[in-house]
This record gives sequence, C-alpha cells and structure tokens, in this order.
Amino acid sequence: MESRSGETFIEWIDDRYSTDIDRFDEQHKHLFGLLNDLYVAMDEGHSEEAIGDILRELERYTEYHFGDEEEFMQDCGYAMDCADCFYNHREMHEEFAQTVSEFRERHENGEPITMDVLEFARDWLDAHIAASDEDQKYAGYYRESVPEDYEYSPGKLNTTREGDRTYEAPDDETAVVLRSNVHVGGAVSIPHGTMADWLADRAADFADRPVAYVRTDAGYETRTFEAFYERARQVAGGLLDAGVEPGTTVGIRAAPSYEWSVVDAACHLAGLISVPIYPAFSDERAVATETTDGVSVLVTDDTASEAVTEVADTVFGLDSLPTAEIGDLPGFDADPDDIATVVHQIGRDADPLGCSITHRNLLAAVATLGNQFPVSPGATGTCLLPLSHVFQRVATYYLWDNGAGTAYLPADDFIEGLQAVEPDILVGVPRVYEHLHDTFQDRIDDLGRMKRRLADGAAIERGEARSGVGGSSLTDSAAARLVLRPVREQLGLGNVEHALSGLGTLPADLLYFFWGCDIPVSQVYGATELTGVGCLVEHDSATPGALGSPMPGTEVAIAEDGEILFRGDHVVDSYWETSDVAVSATQDGWYHTGDYGEFDDAGRLHRVDRD
Repeated sequence: MESRSGETFIEWIDDRYSTDIDRFDEQHKHLFGLLNDLYVAMDEGHSEEAIGDILRELERYTEYHFGDEEEFMQDCGYAMDCADCFYNHREMHEEFAQTVSEFRERHENGEPITMDVLEFARDWLDAHIAASDEDQKYAGYYRESVPEDYEYSPGKLNTTREGDRTYEAPDDETAVVLRSNVHVGGAVSIPHGTMADWLADRAADFADRPVAYVRTDAGYETRTFEAFYERARQVAGGLLDAGVEPGTTVGIRAAPSYEWSVVDAACHLAGLISVPIYPAFSDERAVATETTDGVSVLVTDDTASEAVTEVADTVFGLDSLPTAEIGDLPGFDADPDDIATVVHQIGRDADPLGCSITHRNLLAAVATLGNQFPVSPGATGTCLLPLSHVFQRVATYYLWDNGAGTAYLPADDFIEGLQAVEPDILVGVPRVYEHLHDTFQDRIDDLGRMKRRLADGAAIERGEARSGVGGSSLTDSAAARLVLRPVREQLGLGNVEHALSGLGTLPADLLYFFWGCDIPVSQVYGATELTGVGCLVEHDSATPGALGSPMPGTEVAIAEDGEILFRGDHVVDSYWETSDVAVSATQDGWYHTGDYGEFDDAGRLHRVDRD
C-alpha cells in the first residue's frame, strides 16, 4: 500500500520476514497491510471514522493472530521444549495487544493518532518477526524438530486468552475417531465482547446509515443505526424497570418486523436470554417451547392465543413495549461465552431441546458470513424469513456488521417488496428460491411466443456452461439479453450481488437456472447447532449437488462411521434445560450432524448414504 507520495510504510520481504509456514506468513502480511492502510488513511487525510475502522480491525486481527500462533506453538511441542521462549513470546503478544487497544481507545476519546504510534507498531513487528527474533525461533523449531507428517489442527486447545493455555483432556470413552483429515476453512477474525458491545460499536460506526427499511402505507421508510440503538436501549431499560431480571428467558412470538429486532437487541443490552418462538408453531408446540425453556416473560403481537400467553407470568405487546432510561445496562457485563439466545428448530415435530447459542457463537457466525460475502456500507439486504430462524437472524446481524440495512418484506407478497427495495443481498431458504423460480417462469410465460421460445431452457443451459458442465449458444446469450435480464430487473433483482440460500439444499437444476439468470445464488449448508453456517457451494460451482467447502472459521471432518462432524467458534456447545444441567451438543469438541458424507479430491463435502 502506497501513500500519495508513493512511499510504502512497511514492506513485506520474504527473506527477512517469512517463517516458511504459509498460515502465519499470510497472517503477518495481513497485519503489515493493516499498518499500511492506517498510514495511507492518515497521510491522505481520510475520515476519523475510516481510521477508527482500521484501528478496530487491527485490534481484532492482532488478537486472533496471537491466539492462533500461541496455540500452534503448544500443539507442535515448541511450548514444552522451549518453554522460556514461549512464555517470553506470549508476554510480548500481550503487551502489544494492550498497546493497540490503548491506541484505539485514545482515538475513540478524540486524541490524535500520530506517526509516532505507527512507527512504534512498525518497529515492533519488524523486531518480532524478522531475522533471528521471536517468530523465527518457532519457525526454526518447526523446520528442525517437527516431523514432516505433522498437521496443525487449530481449535484443539482452550481458546480463552485468560490464564495458561492447556490441552483439553478428552474423555477416553467419548473421544472421536476420524476417518478423514480435518478440512479447515479460512481464518476469521471474531469481534471481542458480547452482542451488547457489538451493537454499541455498530451504532457508533454507522450512526446515520439505514439499519432497516420498514413498510408503511406510503412505501418503505428508513430507520438509522443510531435510532435503532437508542430505541433498543429504551426498551432494555423498560424491561429491567418492569422487574425483569438479567438472565431471564424472554420469549418473542411475532412475525418478523423492525420491532422484533428492537426486542432482540434490547434483550442483548439488558442481559436477557431471548427465546424466539416461530409464529407458525401450533399452540401445543409454542407452549412446550415456553415450558421447556422456562419462559416467564413473553413479547408477542396480536396473533398469539390465550393458551400461548397464559404460560408466561408477564406479557408485553410488541406495539406497546415498556421504555425507561437506564445508564448502565447489564448486557455489557456479560461474558462472550454466556448464553445469548435459545433457538429451536422448526422442522422437527417433537419437542427438541433448544440450542444454547452464546454471544461468541453469534459473532463467529456473523464474521464467517462477512468474510465469505463482502458487502459495502449502505447496501440493502432482505428479511424474508421468520427472525426465529437462526439463519435469517445471523444474516441480519451480518448485514448490520457491514453497515448494510435490512428490508423487512411481507411474507405474503415478498415479490412486491423485492420490486420496491431492489436489494443487493438476497437471503432465503430453498422454498423462497422455489417460489422465486416459479414467479420468474410465470413472467416468462406471459411474454410473446417468440420470447418464450427464445428463453426455453436458456437459463439452465447458461448456468451449466458457467459451472463448466455444458456449453452455451448464441441463442442463450440473446435470451439472457432480451428476456432473462429484463425479467430479473422487473422482479427487483437487478442489483443482487450475493444471494444466500441457507440450511437446506437446492436441486442442481434450480441452481443452474438462477446462475443462468445472473442471480448468484450460493448455498450454505448448516444447522441450528452450527448457528446457521458450515459449508458452502458458491455460485457457478462445478459441483452444485455437493454440500460444499468449509466456510471461514470452520473445521469439518468425517468420523470413523462416516458421519459429518463440525468444529469451530460458531458450533453450539450445549442444549438448554430448565434443570440447569447442560446437555452437551458436542462430543470431544465435535458436533455430529447426523448426515453422512465424504470429501472429493478438491476438498468439497458430499452427502452419502450411511454405510
């Protein structure tokens, strides 16, 4: 990165800085890049907001890199064989991380960031990585003392930054035996703190940008991040003022809306545990969910029956939420590993235990989507699904994390909503895309005979050609120009940069159809226990029928019996029980999906029948 003067602040030189370990060389290069970005922002007079964004990213990424590097040093044996070097190394990490945090805090307090700060950071990185210094010591140990067949598998160690890092001693009776290698997605930087911290940061970063598009009689009106955060703070204060204690499970039973999200955010700020209850649940299922999760406070719209409302001790209407001004909200005092929400799956007839999803789980899933699907501040995404659905909820957080707004579209006529907001990010599940396909096809059928004939089969053929399965013709190109593009724009899909289909799998022909219409549908394989994310089939993939490749921050393996396993910060550790006895959702750190699979030579996961 060069400034307007053409000067590079710190330049990566392989001979000086390389550890010959690709994983850490790439992380070091990213740190160099952040310093260069900060230098350019200061040298060229970028906004204080832009400088603050870089400082926060530097703080987050430094913490992630240091944790990963320390885990590697323990895993490969360096920490044991060269204990003094390891502890000195870790102490340097802690000092630098604290200094970067101080830089960020000084900037947020209005103090200028001077070139002295940058020069300190540059000199520290140079001294820490270069020549015979700290990083080169473990690099030399790796080359000389670690067996050639050694493979680093991150996540085996305790991920806390407090106290000594130690191996987790697995119970021999429950240790998981793997058939495959562990397949790892890319690195991901998880924000520190809780959802309350994250909400406050988003409100500060994107104050005047639209956080939501709300349907009114006059069309869609915007709400800003600042207004949303202030409304959520007032509702959080109102709930606490009404006697709701931190740690209480609060049911939310309502159709998706801006106010639903306000209640959700208020729960994070007030230190409450939200329990989304699907509006489509039968009364029996809703009551069972409330009873299982110990819901004593219920927030609902006017569609809930008496049977549902009488379970809770206290009921608030979504259109008459309590408000109060309270200075210090308890959500900021929570631990990242505290439970933030309990989410149930809609597709099971029985009464399964809810997934106890932590603040860290949510933020890890948000970071995973943001890493995989970059989006610019000011973009518009969709809310088509119930916010009780973990994928829609995490996707909404992902949009906010990047300064994008969420359009709450009506479930009964979301096509009209798409036409009104013309989204950049489309979020759905297979049934949404099936309906969209049928509507698309209906619009084609309403055209003249010549255009119908021209478009016949053209979308699928174009999609197959883009994935390398088949070839496309001049006729298909003409169909795209004269039929597919106009219909796509007519449906409000002309601006779509990313189209995400969550949890379920789409038939290959449907994916080919959308790809051929230049709608970049990517298929996310996940589960509620994975906070909605896991593997990905990107648009134009050569294998649309696969479950895909691991997403950033995700580890995937095949157990001895062929079952698909997941591990990562987004993987839920336990289920909820009112008896306060945690029911584990993992075994030996792995979540067992119940699906069976295998990897192909390119590392893509495929579902197979059980052996």
